[in-house]
Amino acid sequence: MMLTFLDVALGLTLLYAALAVFCSSVVEAVSARIGLRGLYLRRGLLRVAGEEGLYRRLIHHPAIASTYRERPGTGNAPSYLASERFVSALLDVIPTRARAMGMPPDFTLPGSPAADPEAYNFARCAHYLHTQGIAVGGVLSRLADRNGATADDFHKALAAWYDSQMERTGGWYKRRVQKLLFAIGLLVALPLNIDTVAITQRLTQDPGLRAWASAEAGKVAAGGSVKDVSTDTAPESGLPIGYACVLAHKQDLGALVSGCSRELHAQAFSDWLLKLFGLLLTAFAVSFGAPFWFQLLMKIADLRGSGSAVRGDEVKKPA
Repeated sequence: MMLTFLDVALGLTLLYAALAVFCSSVVEAVSARIGLRGLYLRRGLLRVAGEEGLYRRLIHHPAIASTYRERPGTGNAPSYLASERFVSALLDVIPTRARAMGMPPDFTLPGSPAADPEAYNFARCAHYLHTQGIAVGGVLSRLADRNGATADDFHKALAAWYDSQMERTGGWYKRRVQKLLFAIGLLVALPLNIDTVAITQRLTQDPGLRAWASAEAGKVAAGGSVKDVSTDTAPESGLPIGYACVLAHKQDLGALVSGCSRELHAQAFSDWLLKLFGLLLTAFAVSFGAPFWFQLLMKIADLRGSGSAVRGDEVKKPA
C-alpha cells in the first residue's frame, strides 16, 4: 500500500516538474521581454532611498548608471545591482545631497562620533538629511555611527543593510512569478486537459502505468532530465491527458465539434466541477516552481528506494 502511494506520488511529481520547467521558461521569457526583474529592482531602490530626488541621484551615479543599457530612468532597468556598486554610489550621493540642501560646514553629529573620518562625515551628512525630512537619513546615520570603527567595517555594514533591504524586493518578485506560474500553468492545463484528479485515479488503478512513471521518475532523480523521459515504454493506456473527443476527431472539424458537444452535455455538473478542481490543482502545483518539485522528487525516490530495500529484506528473512 505504501509503495503504491509512493509510486503515485512519484508519477505526479514527475509530471509537475516537467510542467514547471516549461512554464518557468515561459515566465522567464515574458519577464525578460517586459523587464520584470528590472522593474522590481527600480521599486526596491526607490523604497531604499525613500525620496525621489535621492533615488534619481543614485541611479545617475556612474557606479549605477553604467549598468543601464539606456539612459538611467528610461527603458528597462538592470535586473541586478551588486551591493558594491550601491555602496560606492551611496558614499558619494549622501554628502552631495546634504550639501545641495544647505548643510552648514560646521554641522556636527550629536552623540559619540564614529572613529573613521569617512564614516563620521557620512553619518553627519545623513543626519542632516534626516533633519530635512528624508527618513532614510536617520537610519544611515545610526548605521554609520555604530559601525564606523574602520572604513572596512563601515562599508560592510552598508552592503549588509542594502542586501537586507533588497531581500524584500526579491520576495515581491518571487510572489509575482508564482502568480504568473499559476496563470500560465492554468493556460497549459486547460487546453491539454492535465487534470490532477483524473491522473491520480489512473495511476492508482493502472499498475503498469504506475510502474512506468515510478521508473522514469527514478531516472530523473538519479541525475537525469525530464527531457530524457521515454514514452516508448509507457503502457498503451497512458496518462489521461488531452480531450477524448479532440483526439478521436482531430482530422474532421465537423465531427470534432459534434463529438465534443455530445461529450459536454453528457457530463454531469458535478463532473465538470471535479475536473475544474483537478485543473486548478495542476496550476497550483506548477506555481511552486521546478526546483521545489525536483527536490521533492529526489526525496520521494530515496524514500521509495528505502521502502523497496526493506521489503526485499523482509522477503529474504527465514521463516
